[in-house]
Amino acid sequence: MSLVNGNVGGGSGEVSGYNCAQVNALRDVINNTAQQSSQNIVERLHNEIIVPMSTVWYAPEAVEFFNGFANTVKATGEAITKAFDNYRAAVEDAGQYWAENTHGEAPSLPAIDNVDLTLNVSDIQPDNAGNVTIDEGGANQIAGRLAEVEDGIKSDLENLANNLDAESAFIGHGQSDALRECFVTVSGELHKIFKYLTDGEESLQGQINKAVQKYQEMSSDVSSAFNNTTGE
Repeated sequence: MSLVNGNVGGGSGEVSGYNCAQVNALRDVINNTAQQSSQNIVERLHNEIIVPMSTVWYAPEAVEFFNGFANTVKATGEAITKAFDNYRAAVEDAGQYWAENTHGEAPSLPAIDNVDLTLNVSDIQPDNAGNVTIDEGGANQIAGRLAEVEDGIKSDLENLANNLDAESAFIGHGQSDALRECFVTVSGELHKIFKYLTDGEESLQGQINKAVQKYQEMSSDVSSAFNNTTGE
């Protein structure tokens, strides 16, 4: 018996139901999506923020700052793990609802593995051949592109979520489409976690802008001090 577009054989009625084994299989799909998401996120943050910043800001405080940023990113992994695991639980609940009402086998989906967002910030150096400097224009350019980085994270998450195929797990009446759309929505919402890139004075964008301003002011202070020296 083959299932084609919700119809069995030559019948005209839509087929609806669930498949316990296929519901269980969705756990690995969700988990793999979560893990691939983490890889994409740290690659974007490293390639689009850390590497460019490593060529424009050389200072011990830069090393300290980005070590702290890496800790912030790592903590974000907990929120992402929770979001994907909540979705996993919702899928399990849907399967169990079918099982309870059909006296069928109930699915069991193990919890999602922890999402590890370990960001490599070793490119950031305390000096450049002894020079402790910030390239003001370069740093401002990177700060100005952080919204694009956030949008890229969102796009990556949504594209991965679009790969969810639940048609063999939940059969008929748009169940699989609803599950996929929900997954895309959950994944897309996760980019809001990364608002610390752009929102407010304490965001990464704000902190980079502050660093540029501080270096400008210190340079002006030193120049003024020399100009006011009489030599007496």
